[in-house]
Amino acid sequence: MESVKTALKVLELVGRAGMIGVSELARQTGEPKSTVQRDLVTLHDAGWIRPVGTEGRRRWTLTTKVLTLARQLQPAPQLREAALPIMDRLRARTQETIHLTMREDDKAVLIERLDSPQPLRTVRPLGSSAPLHLSSNGKAILAHLPEAEQSAYLERRLEALTPKSLADPRALKRDLKLVRQRGYALNDGELDVHIRAVAAPIRLSSRDPVAGLSISCPASRLPDRLVDTYGQLVRRAADEISSLIALR
Repeated sequence: MESVKTALKVLELVGRAGMIGVSELARQTGEPKSTVQRDLVTLHDAGWIRPVGTEGRRRWTLTTKVLTLARQLQPAPQLREAALPIMDRLRARTQETIHLTMREDDKAVLIERLDSPQPLRTVRPLGSSAPLHLSSNGKAILAHLPEAEQSAYLERRLEALTPKSLADPRALKRDLKLVRQRGYALNDGELDVHIRAVAAPIRLSSRDPVAGLSISCPASRLPDRLVDTYGQLVRRAADEISSLIALR
C-alpha cells in the first residue's frame, strides 16, 4: 500500500511541476532516488508519464492519458463542450492563453487550455493542479463558496509558493471580498512570480462554483491599466458558459 501511495505522490508532483527530474522528486517525497526511479518506470510503463531529454538530464512530464481520464469527470464533458467556442473567442480577442479548470476538493485542476499564438506564453500541463488560494481560477471559485466552506479553507495552513502568495488568512479574506465585488479574481505572481492572470467562476444552476475560466499571460502583458478590461471580458465569458451549463 505504501508503494502505491508513493507512486501516486510522484505522479501528483510531476503534474504540479509540469516537468521534473528524479533528484527533485526524491527531495520532495523524502524517498531514496532508487525508489523514485522505480515509481517513475512503473508510471511510464502504465502510460501516465513520459521522459524528456537525454539520459543524463532526463526529466518527466505527464502524458495525455491524464487528460483523457480528467475529461470524464462530471460535469467535465458538458462543461468543455459549452466552454470551448467561448474560450476560442476569448483567445482571439486577447491573444493570450485561456485556461479552464474544475474544482476538485481544495484544488483547481486544469482540464482544458487554448494557447496564446504569441511566442512568449504561459504553459501549464493539462491535468496539473494548484491550491485554490494560489491561482486566479481557484480564488474565483473560493470567493464564491458557501461561507462555511470558505471559512474552513481559511482556517488551514495556507501554502506559499512565491513572495506574493497570499498565505495570511486575513489578507486572503480581504482579497476574496474584492473578488466578489468586482466579479473576477486577479493572480499577481502568487503561483508563478512571472505570471499574471484574471479569472471568473463558472456556476451550476444552484449558483455553486464548480469551475473557473482565466486569461493567463506573462506579467509584462497585463499591466494594471488592462486588468479590469480583461477581468470584465473573462467575467462575461464565464457567465455565458454558466448560462449554457444551466440549460443542459
